[in-house]
Amino acid sequence: MNPSTTRNCCGYCGATSYHRVVARDETGAMRYTDTLQCTGCSREFANLDIWRQGGAQTPTHSPVVSAPAH
Repeated sequence: MNPSTTRNCCGYCGATSYHRVVARDETGAMRYTDTLQCTGCSREFANLDIWRQGGAQTPTHSPVVSAPAH
């Protein structure tokens, strides 16, 4: 893909940033994991392609759903 045309935002919420998840390892030390977390919707993703595509992975948090107005 051409870098100038690559979509660089969350496929779910449109946020343009993410961070690597930090968690404790088996010794109790804080370490970066391979998982990415969107800064907008807080969903976790295995890689950037999935973050950009959205919908390709089950979210770790339930989305907020509003009741339809009558």
